[in-house]
Amino acid sequence: MEKTGRQRYIIWIFAGLLVLGFLVFGWRQFFGFNKNDEIFYISTVYRFFQGDAMLIDEWNNGQLFAFITYPLFMLVRLFHNSNDGIVLIFRFLYLFFQAAVATYCFVWLKRFGWIRIFPALFYFVTTPYNINALSYNTLVLGFVLLTLVTVASADEIKTRDAVLCGVFIAGAVLSNPYAVILFVLYGCICAGCSLYGKRTGRKPDSALSFRTFFFMGVGAFIIFVLFVAFVFSRGTLQEILEGFSYIVMDSERQKDFWEKLSKYFIRIHRYYKIEVYVTGILLLLRLADRKRKIPDPAYLAVSVISAIPYIIYYGFFWEMVGINYMLIPLSFPGLTAYVVSTDKDRRLFYGWYVPGVIYTLAAHFATNTGIYTVSAAYMIAGAASMLLIWKAVKEHSAVWLRILVCILLVVQFAGCIWQRIFYVWGDEHLPELNVRLETGPMEGIYTTEENAGLYGDVLQDMDDLELTSQDKLFVVGIAPWMYLYTDAECASHSTWETLETDPLIRIYYELHPEKLPTVVYYYRYEEDVLDTDLAYYFKDMGYEASVMRRGVVLQRR
Repeated sequence: MEKTGRQRYIIWIFAGLLVLGFLVFGWRQFFGFNKNDEIFYISTVYRFFQGDAMLIDEWNNGQLFAFITYPLFMLVRLFHNSNDGIVLIFRFLYLFFQAAVATYCFVWLKRFGWIRIFPALFYFVTTPYNINALSYNTLVLGFVLLTLVTVASADEIKTRDAVLCGVFIAGAVLSNPYAVILFVLYGCICAGCSLYGKRTGRKPDSALSFRTFFFMGVGAFIIFVLFVAFVFSRGTLQEILEGFSYIVMDSERQKDFWEKLSKYFIRIHRYYKIEVYVTGILLLLRLADRKRKIPDPAYLAVSVISAIPYIIYYGFFWEMVGINYMLIPLSFPGLTAYVVSTDKDRRLFYGWYVPGVIYTLAAHFATNTGIYTVSAAYMIAGAASMLLIWKAVKEHSAVWLRILVCILLVVQFAGCIWQRIFYVWGDEHLPELNVRLETGPMEGIYTTEENAGLYGDVLQDMDDLELTSQDKLFVVGIAPWMYLYTDAECASHSTWETLETDPLIRIYYELHPEKLPTVVYYYRYEEDVLDTDLAYYFKDMGYEASVMRRGVVLQRR
C-alpha cells in the first residue's frame, strides 16, 4: 500500500511538472518570426497536400519526414480551411508530440524509480535550435529516444514491444535516413548473439535475440508499405529515378568518409577541450588503479565538476544556439559513472547510452551543420547519463556526492529552460518581439516592428498579384512562408532557399516543363536582378517584369 502511494506521488509530481512546462512553453510559442527553417518544414508538407509528388516534384533531400506530418496537416485543414495561423498550430502540435514522448518515457522507465522523472522531462525541456516544429531534426530525436527507452527498460521485450519499436525506427529513418545505421548494427549484434546462443546452448537476452530484431523489422515494414503506397500513388519508379541524382546532390554529404569522421572528433575537442582531457585522464587512471587506491566517488565528482562550467557557459552566456551546445557535457560524467559503477546496468549503457552516442555520429554524417546537429543529438545520451550517474551515486553513502550531482541536474535543467524561453532562433531578443501579426501563416505570432513591416509588405504584394490555384509560384531567395499564403502551386524544386545562381532550376524545368511558373517573385531583390542569366531565361520566354514593395516579379499569365 505504501509502495502504491509512493508511485502515485511520483506520477503526480511528473504530471504537475509536465503541465507547468507545457503552459510556460505554450506561452512561448507566440513569439518569434522564424522566416526560414520552421516554415520550410510546413511548406514542404503543404506542397504534398496540394498534390505534388514526393521524390518527384520535390528535390530537397530532407523531404521524407513530411510523410509523418502529412496526416497531421490534413487533419488540421479538415477543421481549419486555410493556412492562416498554421505556424502557431504546428508549434503546439510539436509541444503535444514532446509531451507524449516524455510521458511514454516516464511510463516505460518505471524500473528506475523516481529518478525517471529527470530523463523524461529532459527531453521535454530541450529542442534543437529552439525551433518548435515537427521537423527531421526533432522527429528523429523523439523516435530514436522512444526506441532506446523501450529496449533499455523492458525486462523482456515482447512481440508487441518489438513491433512498436519497428514503427519508431521507421519514423526515425524517415526523419533521418542515416538512423538506419543503428538498426543495421543492432541486427548484426542480434544475429551474432543468436548464433552464439545456439552453439553454447545459452538463450540470449530478449533484447539481443534475432526474434526481437525480426519483429522490429515487421513494424518497420508496415510503415515502409504505407510509405511506398503513398509515393507511388502520385508517380512512377521512372519518374523517381529521373530526379534522384539531383535529390542527393549535396557537397557536404559527398565529402570523404574519413574527413567527416575526423571532423566529428575535432569539433567536440574544439568546444569541450578540458572535459575531453579530464575524462580521458580519469579513464586511464581507473584502468591503471588496479588496487583501487582512488575511491570511486572521486572519479565521478571530478567528471561532474568538469561538466558544470560548460553547461553554465553554453546555457547562460553563449550567444548562438546554446540550447544545443549545452547538451554534450552531461554525456561525459555518464560514461565515467558507468565505468566506476560496481553493479553495472549493461542494458541501460549498451541499449541506450552507446546507441545514443553512435546516433550523434550518424547525425554528423547526415548534416552540413556540424556541431549544431551533433550537440542537439547528444540529448539522447545525456538522458541516459542521468540514470547512469544516479545509479553510481546510490552505490555510495557520500552525501556530498549527491549534492554535487543535484547541482549538476539543477544547472542542466535551469540552462535548458532558460534557453527554451529566452533564446530566439531567426528573430530578435524576446523583449523586442512586441508586434502581433494579424493574418497569413504567421497569424497570432509576435515579432519586431521591422519584421512585421516586411511580412505585411510581402503579403500585400501577394494580394496584388491575385494568385489563384491555377497559378504556379516560384520564389527566388528564401521565403517559404510565401508559398503558405497562396493557393498557387509551388513551381520550385524546393521551398527551401533557391538562389538565382542555382544550377538545378533549369534542370528542374527541363524534366518538369509543366512546372514552369506563371509568377516568379525575387524576394528582397533589387531591380538589377533582371540583368542576371536566370532573369533572361524567363524573359526570353515572354515573362514581363515589374518591381513591387519587397521584390521583383516576372509574370507570364
